[in-house]
Amino acid sequence: MIVGNIFKDVYLDVDERSENFETDDRDVKWLNLSFDASEHHYFHRLSNFGGAVISMEVLHNMGVDASISGSKLKFDADGVVAGGNTVADLYRYILISDDQVSYFVPSFEHKSTFVAPKEPVDYIYIDRSANISDPTPIINYLKKNPQTKLVTYIRKNVRGEAEEFLACQSDIVFTERNMTCVKTDKVITIHGNKVHYEDIDLELEIPRTDLTTHLTGYSIFAATVLGGMAAGFEDEKSFHLAKVNVENSSLDATLSLNLMEELAA
Repeated sequence: MIVGNIFKDVYLDVDERSENFETDDRDVKWLNLSFDASEHHYFHRLSNFGGAVISMEVLHNMGVDASISGSKLKFDADGVVAGGNTVADLYRYILISDDQVSYFVPSFEHKSTFVAPKEPVDYIYIDRSANISDPTPIINYLKKNPQTKLVTYIRKNVRGEAEEFLACQSDIVFTERNMTCVKTDKVITIHGNKVHYEDIDLELEIPRTDLTTHLTGYSIFAATVLGGMAAGFEDEKSFHLAKVNVENSSLDATLSLNLMEELAA
């Protein structure tokens, strides 16, 4: 079971021919956007799910039955399907110019929902998108279900005490910063484009990582590693499949397990 937030990202590819772009000495583009009822233009519009949905998609593609706590989203042959009245927790609006982006996000992050599963689960995964206000329900569930493993992803920024506490109780930790309280030796460190775990060191080529809001690449990697571990793969295979998945996925689709294995070979 995944605990996290469901994002809906809306991309607008801005038309540079009609918009007044400037470039500073860092090669960063600037757009003077006046609020005077003037008209602006874009080439393409693309919207897709992000956040915890990315992790669910990756696990689904690896043959792992996964769901998002408190959500009726599911996958079928056509991809992600919204069940009932399920909507995104957060919307992000992303302006694109070449490989540079600027995006609008909510001022307040949505609190993630944990609903105790009715049937036993092998893993509870605190996704990179999660925002936990109270870890108590999760800890109480784990006490009653000691066979369930806890996996936590710790972002570099915007993390609270609840996530720190859960990480310290976890069986597997993905982290973008140093952790000193973990009880496990399964600590996967992701820093920039480098990944380290025990004697495994990988360098990721994350394509246009800013375009995917710097969330998708890391989310794909962590979920693929978790899926490999859940499937009983050796660590080295899980990590190399994750590298292949990150480097070859598109904005609207991650790879199937068969394709990952073909590319890795």
